[in-house]
Amino acid sequence: MAKEGNAAPAVAAPKKGILTIVIAVVVAIAIGAGAATFLSGGKKKHRKGDVDEADESVKLPLVVFKDEVVVNLLSTEGEDHFIRVPKIELEVSSEAVAEKVEENRSKISDRISSTLRSKTRQDLRQAGGDLKLKEDLRKVINDTLEYKDERRGVREVILPGSFIVQ
Repeated sequence: MAKEGNAAPAVAAPKKGILTIVIAVVVAIAIGAGAATFLSGGKKKHRKGDVDEADESVKLPLVVFKDEVVVNLLSTEGEDHFIRVPKIELEVSSEAVAEKVEENRSKISDRISSTLRSKTRQDLRQAGGDLKLKEDLRKVINDTLEYKDERRGVREVILPGSFIVQ
């Protein structure tokens, strides 16, 4: 009977050792996962196509309208004036928006021309007139694309420094 009493503790010792190893592995995995989360900054996940405004390292897609735009300006003095814009670049929030701009290119071109025709020479010559024009174009294009949130859609309209008002 002495053998039976010695056999039972010998079997319990390996079970206790396996349990200790399993607990140690689980703790190591938990510590590793916590460290990985900490080192990655614990950033929130974004939906596909979203861009965080604070993350300036992300290069936003650019859609270029290479066709020169020449339209008559709204006349208030009885004189004819026009604006000539060699190209227009649109900085958009995602590739999905860039595709939507391409799909609606002719409609957007029409809205750009209409917006330019609604401006007077004085509108464009006053201080900040070019900035107001760019903001008006951005709003018109986003309305055309049905984007109400300013973080989505067209983020910025880029006009060349050489657009001419005569």
